[in-house]
Amino acid sequence: MKKSKPQSRADRQFNSSTRTNAALESVKLRTVTGVLQAKRVKNALAHEHMFTDFCGPDQDAYMDVNWSNKLGAAVESAAVLRAQGVNLVIEWTNIGIGRNVLALRSVSRQSDVHFVCPTGIYKNLKSPALADLAISEVAGHFVSELTKGTDGTGIRAGFVKTACTESGPTKEEVRFLRAAAIAAKETGAALGFHGPQASTTRAVAKILKKEGYALERFVWAHAQVSSLDDNKRLADRGAFLQYDAIGAHTDQFFGGPVSDEAMLSRLEQMIEAGFEHQIMLSTDAAVCINPPALQYDRNNAYVYRYFEQKLKQRIGSRRTRKILRDNVVVAFRHPTKS
Repeated sequence: MKKSKPQSRADRQFNSSTRTNAALESVKLRTVTGVLQAKRVKNALAHEHMFTDFCGPDQDAYMDVNWSNKLGAAVESAAVLRAQGVNLVIEWTNIGIGRNVLALRSVSRQSDVHFVCPTGIYKNLKSPALADLAISEVAGHFVSELTKGTDGTGIRAGFVKTACTESGPTKEEVRFLRAAAIAAKETGAALGFHGPQASTTRAVAKILKKEGYALERFVWAHAQVSSLDDNKRLADRGAFLQYDAIGAHTDQFFGGPVSDEAMLSRLEQMIEAGFEHQIMLSTDAAVCINPPALQYDRNNAYVYRYFEQKLKQRIGSRRTRKILRDNVVVAFRHPTKS
């Protein structure tokens, strides 16, 4: 492997004290069971789902499932992860696609796996409570979920998740994106974006920047779908990148490289370019999906069952730990202003 290039602008976002183990261990995360200290995190997964509902909140079938069965499946899956040493999972199910914070807290307590859940709207799926609100009011709702609690509970969101139509944000989606940027800026929270297409991700980043949101807390999910050059360009602006189709046989949704070799090659090239502090890995598996016909074939246990060892052989144990654990902790750390 070639020697890494001098620090990029994005790499410099972490000063020397933040990179030390002592400073990193002082970081905290906001989980569905409260604040978690980074020093308690053994292994982490950066992008997973315990339950996802694609019916949409305007459909009668939305969230109409046997929750006893779903909880059992989620606890069983989380227990497998815990046996692998995983005790932190960033759960990306937000408003409009089946977020259930009480169920997630129950899974956490039964499995001893800590989950960070998001606020934010998924694409243009309308929540009845938010559909007619002004941008400032939507932002206020997101802030409340980050600082007080979600869905009438005291369970607080730990970051903001956004998404938009793959061809670019609609007028309605721009409202939600602006609200997300305002809320994330006010609270200091990370802002994750579901963005397979680089052109759409750049358009969204432009909207966020107009609202004053710094890309140093921006997380680009599904970045592996876009080209290496596109990855480097956004990383150089400060963003974190997620390669979150690890273990997928095919990516039936977005395409892009999914084989272990393709992922390892992309990772090596990003590390050579000086971006090892900004890369995260996960499977983006959903344990339970409604409707069941949309269930896709991924296993959240794949990363630590198979891929971790391959990663160590290619990039070494230190960098493997940084990408699988440390970068997740830094990217999704507890909002400093809430």
